[in-house]
Amino acid sequence: MLSFELKYDGKPDIEVWEEGFKKWLSAIEIDREKFKVKIVSGFDRLPNLGKMVATYDGKLLFDIHLYRKYGRSENGHRTICGMFTVSIQDEGKMLMKPGEKLQLNIDDKGRVNYMGKQTHIVEALMDVLPLRDEKVVKKIANALGVAPEHIKMDTYQKRYVIDTPIPELDWKADPMPSSFYKYVPLNVFHLMLLNGTFRMNSIISQSDTQESFYIGDFVCSDYEDEFKRFAGVISEQNTLISSFTTEYDSEYMWREYGDNGQGVCLCFNLIGGQTLKQMQYINEETTTLWKYKKVVDQLKKEGVHVHFSAIDDWHRFVKNDKYDDEKEWRLLIDYKGDIKYDLYGNRCVSYKDFKFKGRDLPEIGLQLESIVIGPNQPKGASNFPLLTQRAHKLFGDEVVVNRSQCVMRPFLLRAISIIGQMLSK
Repeated sequence: MLSFELKYDGKPDIEVWEEGFKKWLSAIEIDREKFKVKIVSGFDRLPNLGKMVATYDGKLLFDIHLYRKYGRSENGHRTICGMFTVSIQDEGKMLMKPGEKLQLNIDDKGRVNYMGKQTHIVEALMDVLPLRDEKVVKKIANALGVAPEHIKMDTYQKRYVIDTPIPELDWKADPMPSSFYKYVPLNVFHLMLLNGTFRMNSIISQSDTQESFYIGDFVCSDYEDEFKRFAGVISEQNTLISSFTTEYDSEYMWREYGDNGQGVCLCFNLIGGQTLKQMQYINEETTTLWKYKKVVDQLKKEGVHVHFSAIDDWHRFVKNDKYDDEKEWRLLIDYKGDIKYDLYGNRCVSYKDFKFKGRDLPEIGLQLESIVIGPNQPKGASNFPLLTQRAHKLFGDEVVVNRSQCVMRPFLLRAISIIGQMLSK
């Protein structure tokens, strides 16, 4: 375990403590460059000995106050008192839960009163800013059959990360289709025509916010703590998403996403080298990921939290196989500009509207090819001719507008059909 030695050599106390903390931070394995500690000026008048702040990626983790207590200990050593104040950030990334403070009463030998017990500052820091423990690494390596050099301590998340591939997540995508379809309610299409824009919501603003956390929760229980989930949500807020399907004029898609057949289906091509990524679906009863989940759960019972870097590569593109009928492909944009906010019913969302240029969306690499008006549009009403006219005015005559040929079955007939399909499997 790393030592935390303090050698004064005539230096001011605060500078000695700064060197000690920097030595500790130098042993961090993941994102080491994001951790900083520095002395803050203006806190060096007696009885204060100074103040330091520890930050991660420019955000405050905690500050360290050193000040002199009057008197000396029984063995004649002067007594120095320091305090860690853990500052909870709005982003939800914290070292402790909101409202809690961690206090360390430190003497000049590095002894502390931590969480109600007498210990050394090293023991306390291993809880606040944990470093690699070789005994724990060996335990993980034996349990998962991986080499120790592929196991790194994530000090910020307080977990060990395994950076070897997971064969079960090494999916091979289907060949990318030439056309993709997006089903939207009529009011969404109306706003698209009115504003000449295509909206992409933040990935955290989906109706099912669990999607981004699904694979991490399933294998590693990454976000079982509400505050970690909050941190995960906020970190994804500038990732914009639009979901498409390869299912054309589909009863299921009309019912689920096209306002029960009263909406429209938009057909897009890709331009400018844009690509979409195919969603993968997991059957939780048969997946081989269970062998990882069982090991992870057992290690967690022993106080060891682990994570797989392979999950970070896939967490935006995996769903439970109950959604397999959607045949989804996703367009994701890591947007660097400002995003807007709105309220959809009782759900807060963040989004960005992209302008059409003719039928092209050059900023996100999409081109509108055709439009299908839903099968449950009012018969004999003005919807079809007016929507066609407005679409041609905005996108140009080359965009084909058709009526759906899908027959929407009553709910009971559809339910009987679904049950039949399940029994035939």
